[in-house]
Amino acid sequence: MVENGHITKMTNPESVQQMVRRRVQRRRLWRRVRFGALVVTVIVAAGGAAFGIDRMVVALRKYYASPAHSTKVNNTPLSSSPTTTTASGPPNCVSGQLSGTVSNWRAISGTTYETVSLTNISLSPCTLLGYPGLAVNSANGTALPAATQDVATMGASTGSAPAAPERVVVAPEGRAWFELSYPDVCDIVLTPGSGPTASPNACYEGKWLQITPPRTASPLLVPEPLRFTYGIAGFDVGPFSTGSPPPLPGN
Repeated sequence: MVENGHITKMTNPESVQQMVRRRVQRRRLWRRVRFGALVVTVIVAAGGAAFGIDRMVVALRKYYASPAHSTKVNNTPLSSSPTTTTASGPPNCVSGQLSGTVSNWRAISGTTYETVSLTNISLSPCTLLGYPGLAVNSANGTALPAATQDVATMGASTGSAPAAPERVVVAPEGRAWFELSYPDVCDIVLTPGSGPTASPNACYEGKWLQITPPRTASPLLVPEPLRFTYGIAGFDVGPFSTGSPPPLPGN
């Protein structure tokens, strides 16, 4: 028998069987290697034909560099819960929680000053911060022009005001207020949609104040207790306050 270029005389049957088994195993291994190489060649050829060799190489690199196939360990600690911030204090008051009245008024030197009070008629506290929205309706409900200007010193007992409006928390059955003023000298009453007038003392005649709490959109209606005419210059409006209102000018 010939093995590795030498002639060997085999007389032991077990040695012959072992040598045969080794040859069979080598032949199987060689067939597997050739088959694997053939498969890789076919795959590369097919991929190259479909996508181009360059694109296929790039795709393979991206595939093995993706997080699902990367062995890199991320040691960044994970947050147990997201960080959230919430505004402190009760929520903003809405018109359905409030009832309004004109609690005081005084006319002096062609200007009327009024105090408007809002009472919390709900079962929960709420917050008023800043200036109310103001509009006017006529007796039949028609909306009237009503220019407004926020004035920080309106309602301030000392004639000065803080740098920013103070947050007012209104408890159930509690009350907050603000002050407004408007020119009240009226020579001619205008109707909505009428053209410009040369009269310096033209005015509109209203019946209802529309008061919209800050940071909300729905107003509540507050009736004016007297004949209500206001000049086309409109209104000065102060911020919400709490406690007892100071005396109006002239008192």
